Amino acid sequence: MTRHSATTRRQKTKKAGFGAAFFFLLPVALCLLAGCRNCDRVESELRRREMEVHELRDELDNVQSFNDALHRELAILRQEGKLVPTTPAKPQAAAESAKPAIIETISVPNTIKEIVLNRQTGGLDTDRCTGDDALQVVVEPRDQDGHALKVPGTMLVSAQEILPEGLKRPLSTWEVSDEQLRRSWKTGLFGSGFYVTLPWKCPPSTEKLRVTVQFTLADSRLFEADKDVTIRLLPESQRQPVIAPPLPPPAHEELPLPRRAEKPNLSLSAGVQLLHPE
Repeated sequence: MTRHSATTRRQKTKKAGFGAAFFFLLPVALCLLAGCRNCDRVESELRRREMEVHELRDELDNVQSFNDALHRELAILRQEGKLVPTTPAKPQAAAESAKPAIIETISVPNTIKEIVLNRQTGGLDTDRCTGDDALQVVVEPRDQDGHALKVPGTMLVSAQEILPEGLKRPLSTWEVSDEQLRRSWKTGLFGSGFYVTLPWKCPPSTEKLRVTVQFTLADSRLFEADKDVTIRLLPESQRQPVIAPPLPPPAHEELPLPRRAEKPNLSLSAGVQLLHPE
């Protein structure tokens, strides 16, 4: 009896130990499962924050490059004698300053050297169907050091079809305002610039296009760049034929209506009085 009771006590002790271990490890396992889900959320949040940090660094680099370019231009202007640092006027010179003087306005030239069409310029599929239904133009205004700068301006985009014979046929023209350009600026891994999406006014019939961009700055300076791109054509059923506008009717002069002829009065003509027989 003593051995049997001792064995029974050992078995109960083991069961109690297993039960305590189970109840202790169960919360730990639940915490680990919840921690895995939280890790995914934390990783996604860290990736998003890392992308934001990269974008802010790109913006900071653009601002620093723009600031350095301005400092260089100011130094060049001072060396050429076009820009003289101002000094506070002395009391004795106050009377002389009252005399009329010619004031020369000095404007700092823009730092843009050229515009470049990014490699992402080309056809764009916005409706997830067969073929490209729009044209994407990515324009990078660059300074002397080749850095992209966000500057105000307007843009004129024209597309020409390149025929198999090598001839070019005008296709469409778009005008992009200053406000549209300002909202289209993007900074990413593939470069910074104005990302403009232009739906087709007339879908092209050839895969080869010549895209020409004219960028006009606020000071009326004009820059131009072009690029040959290859697009995916839309199905023939979705291509709208080019319909020429109807010709105006030929202008002709309206002649006045003929006047009604009046019956001559013979009794009064030549002063002769007719006698009526009785």
